[in-house]
Amino acid sequence: MRIFTVRGTERLSGDRYNVEQAARIEGALPTVIQRAYETLNGLIRHSTRLHDLFFREMPEYPTFAWQEALVNAVAHRDYRSHGHGVEVWLYEDRMEVRNPGGLLPEVELARLKRRERLHASRNPRITRVLAELALMREQGEGIPRIFEEMERSWLRLPELEVDARSFAVTLRNQPILETPDPDWVRHVQSLPIGQRQRRILVAYPRGSFTNGDYQALNEVDRDAAYRELKEMVDLGLVSAPESRGRGARYKILRLAQKDQPTLTPYQSIAARMDQKGHIQNADYREIFAVERRQARLALGQLVETGILVRSGARRGTRYYPGPGWKVWLRNSSHNKGQK
Repeated sequence: MRIFTVRGTERLSGDRYNVEQAARIEGALPTVIQRAYETLNGLIRHSTRLHDLFFREMPEYPTFAWQEALVNAVAHRDYRSHGHGVEVWLYEDRMEVRNPGGLLPEVELARLKRRERLHASRNPRITRVLAELALMREQGEGIPRIFEEMERSWLRLPELEVDARSFAVTLRNQPILETPDPDWVRHVQSLPIGQRQRRILVAYPRGSFTNGDYQALNEVDRDAAYRELKEMVDLGLVSAPESRGRGARYKILRLAQKDQPTLTPYQSIAARMDQKGHIQNADYREIFAVERRQARLALGQLVETGILVRSGARRGTRYYPGPGWKVWLRNSSHNKGQK
């Protein structure tokens, strides 16, 4: 594996050459991965960014996102391509992780972008060993999780590039919001809508946007954008376009007003349950601003006490109202600190 840093946003040559090789790492794969983690941790910059509704010192890229891209590159590269290895390029505005070898025939780029969980491996023995060492999972969830981490961090979604000889994941460090307003973001997070719908409200807090803007921000097709925007119109979050066609604009309605009350976490979780008929781990951690493990433990306790009923497994797990759901919500209004 070779790690490069670039002074600027593009590689230059001649007397303007701006590339430096930060590391060349060889050896057993687990050692390569660990040394790469250590090297990149020292190169990735930190800045004050909005995270979990507070401004905190955060790395440019979510740690899980770049580490998963790195492990995927090591696990799925084409080792028949001698003389070429995994390359990591750190530009001022992005990180690129490239590996030799295109996609397998059963893995389509469009399906990866739709975040489908595709479990296929060019190197099944390598992936098995890396899974046993807890460096990766053999569940096809790596790319979907990278998308999810970038999405929840209010960053641009990852870019996937493939040709016959290589595959690349690009992570960009620019947030989707130019001037973060924690009060506005907190209010948007409390709404009973999906994360893609929240992202458009955060990206355009005071203005209007088109179906094309929604597609570009969330990397969905026109039909998906239309369906999700129609939900927002029905909920009274945005106005229906006054005209038709590509230039038709949706305007953000009453939610942009500063005096709108912010829902409590319990009101938000109740609204989410009413809207979807169930909640998931992602709903809980977004609303209560906790990590995945904390949300899983809290939801498990609610199941044990009969407040929720669990159905499904792993990422498909859903929680439905149990016998004690309404009583729990009523009591929670008197105990705001509970999670």
